[in-house]
Amino acid sequence: MAETATLKVGDEAPDFELPMSPTGEKFRLSDYRGKQAVIINFVPAAFSPVCSNQLPLIEQKRKEFEEQGAIPVVISSDGPWAQAAWKKELGVDFPILSDFNPLGETARKYGVLIESRGIANRVVIVVDKQGKVAWIQPTEKITDIPDYDPVVACAKA
Repeated sequence: MAETATLKVGDEAPDFELPMSPTGEKFRLSDYRGKQAVIINFVPAAFSPVCSNQLPLIEQKRKEFEEQGAIPVVISSDGPWAQAAWKKELGVDFPILSDFNPLGETARKYGVLIESRGIANRVVIVVDKQGKVAWIQPTEKITDIPDYDPVVACAKA
């Protein structure tokens, strides 16, 4: 499937600025335009079993992503303090962004918010260096971990 409720491949990716730490550091998508592709991993919840298995997999693929000129980020609706503890527990070294306030706003822009639960569906979206959506990969079930091999190939673009 090459689309979400609001986006399809080729669309301009909605810009966002989200906290990536409890101390106020921010990640702004537009800062990467013309520099790097951004692999956005929407996940439902910090500390959940599937998400806690997915993040180490992203960490394992991080070098491959970087070789393709891409940076991975994870977005969940958890607060930055919970995410900081989760990141430390898992030992991952890429940005985990808080879509907490207002709850799910970025996931809503990207068409992946499960409104009734206030969480994002598990979806990988590659935004190319020009700021366009290059790849959309939802999982069949929210409990499935995405296959990152096609994501690595797509990040080359």
